[in-house]
Amino acid sequence: MSMSINYKDFFPTVVSSGFFSTEHEALSATVARVNEWAARASVRVINVETVVLPNVENAEEASKVGIRTSGKMSSYWYQVVRVWYEEQQTSA
Repeated sequence: MSMSINYKDFFPTVVSSGFFSTEHEALSATVARVNEWAARASVRVINVETVVLPNVENAEEASKVGIRTSGKMSSYWYQVVRVWYEEQQTSA
């Protein structure tokens, strides 16, 4: 039996979106979604952390190793809940 360490990012859900602003769910709501996922996924949680990322809106963008911000443009920073977990994999 081998083990695999993985991570999953949980971004705050958009609750309302307007032309000039977007409102996201509270951190407690994001954590509640993490708890629901962990209960359903049957994984062993190793660590949970918050990660603040600039100008990313999804897990694919968050997985990039280089994130660049510069210039006179606005930057939007997102507080993401990252869960490190272990999956048990059975060998054939």
